[in-house]
Amino acid sequence: MKKLFFSLLLCMYSICSVAQDSTKVDSDPRDLDFNHNQLKGQWYTSLTLQLSSSNAENEDQFIRQIHTQDNGEFEIGIQGGYFIKDFFMVGVEYSYNSKNKNEVYTANDVRTQLKSISHGHYIAPFIRNYIPLSASRRFSIFNQTALQIGMGRSLQKTEANGETTKVLTDRVTMGIGIQPGLAAFIKDGFAFEASVGLLGLEMDHQKSITNYTEESKRTDFDLNFRVNLLQIRLAVAYYF
Repeated sequence: MKKLFFSLLLCMYSICSVAQDSTKVDSDPRDLDFNHNQLKGQWYTSLTLQLSSSNAENEDQFIRQIHTQDNGEFEIGIQGGYFIKDFFMVGVEYSYNSKNKNEVYTANDVRTQLKSISHGHYIAPFIRNYIPLSASRRFSIFNQTALQIGMGRSLQKTEANGETTKVLTDRVTMGIGIQPGLAAFIKDGFAFEASVGLLGLEMDHQKSITNYTEESKRTDFDLNFRVNLLQIRLAVAYYF
């Protein structure tokens, strides 16, 4: 009888120990500590991807009547950075952009077919500083300042009134932008980031050749304080 009693006590102790270990392993994710992130000596990388598509048939756009429309845009960006001190990072971003447009429309009683395709490559050195919003540092706001340099080429073909016009354009852009955002850690080292452009200064230089004979040049400077909440940039980031 005593042996049976001690055996039951041993079993109950074992069950309680396993339950306590399980409790430790399955702790509340809200209690996790992310204080080792965003510290001096850490590396950072992130990936952004943007896709958009527009299709229409027999649409009245007031100034023109769209018969068919098939437009698309694709952009991918990769960032890498290093924390030279706590909550302060320097890095660089590379992005690639591609756009295509295919439209048939009537405007001023003239039926027009428009096709265009463009590609662009951009490099942007940047600095970024963080401000934690909680003791666990699960959420942080940041501000990123970047200098962007880009090159691109586009080809546009227009057919109207039996005439065909081709325009080849080379573009060089330079700009400085301020981009505030929010970083939210979902697990150790991994975070979702959302940011939006707030202030930008951009220079855009274009050189075009029409029908391979006529050359033209254009340079634009743009300073804006616009905030477009419909173009929030989302990224998946890894801190290591």
